[in-house]
Amino acid sequence: MYSVVLSSRANRITGWHGRDRKFCIVTIRAVLIGLLVASATAHAFEQLAPAQNRVYGTSHLSNTRAGQQILYRYRSQKSADDNVNDRVLLSIKKSHGDDKRDVALDFLSADRHMALPDFNDFRGNPVIIAMLEHIAQSFGRETGGGVLYFRNRIRDALADSSTGVEEITVDFGAKTIVATRVSFAPFIKDSYLAEKPEYTGARFSILLSEEVQGGVVGIAVKSGLNDAVFFEREVVFEKIID
Repeated sequence: MYSVVLSSRANRITGWHGRDRKFCIVTIRAVLIGLLVASATAHAFEQLAPAQNRVYGTSHLSNTRAGQQILYRYRSQKSADDNVNDRVLLSIKKSHGDDKRDVALDFLSADRHMALPDFNDFRGNPVIIAMLEHIAQSFGRETGGGVLYFRNRIRDALADSSTGVEEITVDFGAKTIVATRVSFAPFIKDSYLAEKPEYTGARFSILLSEEVQGGVVGIAVKSGLNDAVFFEREVVFEKIID
């Protein structure tokens, strides 16, 4: 997936409404606190699953500095006539010890924009959490189900010791880099989604690399059957802005 995405990322220039902004910030902050507290607690007892450790327990921002911005391209496609391109911008505000940063994340635009709090003393890359939350919200809205259900299934999949974590090489622009791919399918055999095979077949992929500033090469979810693609959403590293 990503070898194709990365080779063409330069050609891919890529929700909540304003009246709900305050509520949304509070909600997202609660989600983040829950994820981070759970990860910190697990880390203290050395119980982080391999996927959790790569996603939440890694200093993704250690190769960034204050004043930099990282531009990511967002793409969502459900059909040839339903193709959305947008952008995500991560701003590094301040550097701290222990590889921590103060960062701000501007996630998507217009009516797709997701209100987020500032991330202070943050070690991981919040693009991952924001994208997974965006997917959970999208699935909840499209299926008529609860966002909490999708959010919990994604979280549980990352905590599952059987979730795939593999070291690979990928084409990144004009070079080949070493990366870690975390892959999982949280809704396989999900009785709640039994009548919606396009969602039970959703496969997630998080691609991470120390050779990319911010640590995140891309995050994607894709569902398809044979040659038919039901939908695909992805955020892919585009460039660093000094």
